[in-house]
Amino acid sequence: MSTENKSLHPRNIVSAYADLLASINENKELEPLRLIPFALPKSLLPFPLKTIRHALAIYLLHQNYIEQRKIIEDAYTYLDNFIPDEEYNLFRSLQASMSIEGRLKERVNNGAIQMLDIMNRLRIRTQSIRIRKEESIEELNSLRRIMDLPDNISELDSDEISPVYGEVQELRLNL
Repeated sequence: MSTENKSLHPRNIVSAYADLLASINENKELEPLRLIPFALPKSLLPFPLKTIRHALAIYLLHQNYIEQRKIIEDAYTYLDNFIPDEEYNLFRSLQASMSIEGRLKERVNNGAIQMLDIMNRLRIRTQSIRIRKEESIEELNSLRRIMDLPDNISELDSDEISPVYGEVQELRLNL
């Protein structure tokens, strides 16, 4: 993708992200970390994380159907699982070193200090993901309030919802 200003419809952004999520579910080669459940490298994302989050938010502002809203909200919070590639690779190597074979190699290399540093980074990343997920939940609650929906959409009866008609507007990206 070029770095010039482009005008993209949120539909294209959400569609590309949905394709990525589908490929993650289908493809066993894309292995999320076990140390940070479901963590994947940011380089997999088809657009910058903030761009995808913004496009999903636009869709949420135009979506009243509970089932579709739930899918979009899950995709919104799943974005928090994408971490910088450097950290993903570091944690993946830690995960491999924690295997029996990896522990034997570690004894030979005596990398205890490096292991402590990696474990500290893992702890910090895990905390930041937890905090970001809490922020995502608050953002979703705010989007629901804008649409006059309860924070817990499962409380809502589908008969109470009037469909929102309107075109999802084009999103201008400065890439």
